[in-house]
Amino acid sequence: MTITIDSKTLNAMSLDENIEVVAVTNDAWENQEYKQKVRVFGIVKSWSLACYEKDVAWDDSVAKHLQNVAKGGNAVGFIVDEGTTHQVNTNVYVLGVALNYSGGVANYRTFTITLQEKT
Repeated sequence: MTITIDSKTLNAMSLDENIEVVAVTNDAWENQEYKQKVRVFGIVKSWSLACYEKDVAWDDSVAKHLQNVAKGGNAVGFIVDEGTTHQVNTNVYVLGVALNYSGGVANYRTFTITLQEKT
């Protein structure tokens, strides 16, 4: 799996893609029957990625870079290349970066990134 964010290649262990429908519902009475009408406005696409880094200094860390991207609030490029299985090429906002140093392995960090597609 080849994944890049803002031209930085990630060591991804997993990737979850979510699509949330944005819609409103309203009650209606038609032909002497109750109906629940749905109006769909669109979708919000988001991703959660579990990643790792080994023997990477903090100053060179993708996690640190993405924390700074999140602070800036700017959209960045996001590419997933799984060949014919799955392709993504869009711009995203970094909504979260959660670091984890447990596991007892020296010079090893894991982190989870939360992204949302720029619409």
